[in-house]
Amino acid sequence: MAGSATVHGRYPALFITDESRSWLNAPGMAERIVAEIRAVAARLGVRRIVAIGNSMGGSMALHLSTMVEFETVLALTPQYSVQPTVVPEERRWRYFRNRISAFRFERIDTLHPERTRYVIVHGDGPGELAHALRFPQLRGVAHLILPGFDHRLAMTLKARGVLKSLVRAAIEGRVPRVCRLLKVQGGVFRTTYATGRRAQAGEAVTAGRASARRRRPRRDAG
Repeated sequence: MAGSATVHGRYPALFITDESRSWLNAPGMAERIVAEIRAVAARLGVRRIVAIGNSMGGSMALHLSTMVEFETVLALTPQYSVQPTVVPEERRWRYFRNRISAFRFERIDTLHPERTRYVIVHGDGPGELAHALRFPQLRGVAHLILPGFDHRLAMTLKARGVLKSLVRAAIEGRVPRVCRLLKVQGGVFRTTYATGRRAQAGEAVTAGRASARRRRPRRDAG
């Protein structure tokens, strides 16, 4: 992981983990992370900051982009929200979610595509679309869905030998290349995916009605 994140030592990297599993909601956590990012950037003379996160880390990267001017954010399988009333169908991570006393970062509604390039990636396996389809659709935000992938999307991409190239392209700010790499794995933009789902739903309804008509008993004349 360190080799991928630094492109084998070419770029400095700061690894951040929320050991409390609070999705950034622990008191003072966001401010401490922002202060550390700025301190390290100042000490090293860094001018470009890229945030990459997976699952909860992806959600944190997106939230932090409202506080730090990241050049690029790559968020893999982030949660839109873990607040039970916001995504009531979410049943995972109950133990950690129930320990969050206050949701300061309740949902991901605010992004800044005017200053940050975003790539958000989801699969469509169990539980994933409940989050993916709630994200705001904004111009300048590349949101891709990989059909057939579940929450282990990053692990699958790593096993296929794709993750390292994906991370490197994100670090270098090459968002079109990130999108191309994901498309090779079957990824489609969210708008295309949603259109396909609506078309499939329409076909299913039409087929269902036709089948019902065929099954309808004939009435005897007279």
